[in-house]
Amino acid sequence: MKCIHLRIRTKDYKKYIYCKQKKKEINFKDCRTCKYKEFKQVKELKKKSNKLKKLESKRFSILTDSMQICYICNKARKEDLHEIFEGSNRQTCMKWGLVIPICRKCHDEWKTNKEIKETVRKEAKEKFYKLYSKEKFLEVFGKFYI
Repeated sequence: MKCIHLRIRTKDYKKYIYCKQKKKEINFKDCRTCKYKEFKQVKELKKKSNKLKKLESKRFSILTDSMQICYICNKARKEDLHEIFEGSNRQTCMKWGLVIPICRKCHDEWKTNKEIKETVRKEAKEKFYKLYSKEKFLEVFGKFYI
């Protein structure tokens, strides 16, 4: 009879059996008798590419001169640098300077409050139009954000 927990590796995960008493990984023979066994699964973290590290270290903002004060509340000290257009456009935002310094409180509010997102995105679009052009914005981001 095979142990149901012993399934060797899949693409992104390392699966193994862990003994709580010995505090270490155990093999198949130990699995049958050990009453402290526990099934564990660990996802290995994907490492950042050199290109992404370089982009993140050279982030700048076309919206603000001070990268140390929160862009939204103008009071707190920044804790994060946040890209205005998330998802697949994150790296594009870093490249074109559509990044804002943001405190933790405002960052949490950014996730829930759509009005804040829309006002900051509108300001960012207008600033991008002034510095570059509307055609360039369409070329870089597409018409999804217009």
